[in-house]
Amino acid sequence: MIKMARCPFCDADFEAGRGDVLLVCPYCGTAHTTDGAKFTDHYMIRVHFDQGEAQTTLLDWVSKQLGAPEDLPAKARFLKYQQYWYPFWISRVDSHSTYRGLGRDANFYDEWPQRRGAYKRIDYFWKPESGQFTRRHEINIPGMKDLDDDVKRHPIPTRAKEFFSHAHAEEFDGKVMHSNIGEDEAKGLAKQMAYDRQTNLIMSEVDKIEERDDTNTVGETFLVHVPVWELEYKYGNSKYKASVAASTGYVIESKYPRSMAFRAAGLGFGLLLLLGGVGLLAVALVLEMFIGAGLAGGSLMALLGLILMYKGASRKEAKEQI
Repeated sequence: MIKMARCPFCDADFEAGRGDVLLVCPYCGTAHTTDGAKFTDHYMIRVHFDQGEAQTTLLDWVSKQLGAPEDLPAKARFLKYQQYWYPFWISRVDSHSTYRGLGRDANFYDEWPQRRGAYKRIDYFWKPESGQFTRRHEINIPGMKDLDDDVKRHPIPTRAKEFFSHAHAEEFDGKVMHSNIGEDEAKGLAKQMAYDRQTNLIMSEVDKIEERDDTNTVGETFLVHVPVWELEYKYGNSKYKASVAASTGYVIESKYPRSMAFRAAGLGFGLLLLLGGVGLLAVALVLEMFIGAGLAGGSLMALLGLILMYKGASRKEAKEQI
């Protein structure tokens, strides 16, 4: 739901969401709380890919995806584009954990003479383990609770941050989004995430944790606005959406078309494998011959057939791997 807010620094009225707690005035660019307090630790990541470059980068990357039509870069037509500046809280958390637990170990007996490294008997037992981990974690907390999951997880080059400039966002008609998570809440979430990361480190050494002691100190915390191009393009009779990081050209996510040749091949080969797998299962069960091998082989062929048919029929969503 939209409400009206007033900037305490330039006295301009502007729109804000009901849950927004840290606002950025679209006229003077000042970040402030709903109580009117100015927030100074406000940064941005500069735009290095304008609209045209983001579109070119997207089409070049998508055209290399499995099954994408060869004429996609030439025939795709962009319908919409908008640059959004999404808020992220960045906290640096110093963590120290000591632990005591149990790790699983084994004793090996009676090695097979025909196969080195294979044993006739293995006895497992619990072994006491202890240690410590000291880490500095940089935690990204999205400032918008309803932000797309892939946008939440995309890499942010925080070392390239600089003080926020509303004029820079205006160069690209960027829409600067407010944060509905406050600084204190962000610090609490960062502390919990640091604890979880320490837990993963400990669990990489033990199977059971019996005792642990943790210190998680939240240090530097700041708000950074990250520019993302939200694009929509048309190919043939279908429309596809995509998100591209305006600072790095990173393709966060994109739906893209499959070529007719790829779709036909996937559906055709998939159907053949599916029918072959079902046939093999039927033969194994009816004739009661090679039941184990027949069931395994038939099931595998049927599964591969279903996967190929799915790939042939789907409108794939691609994204870069982090």
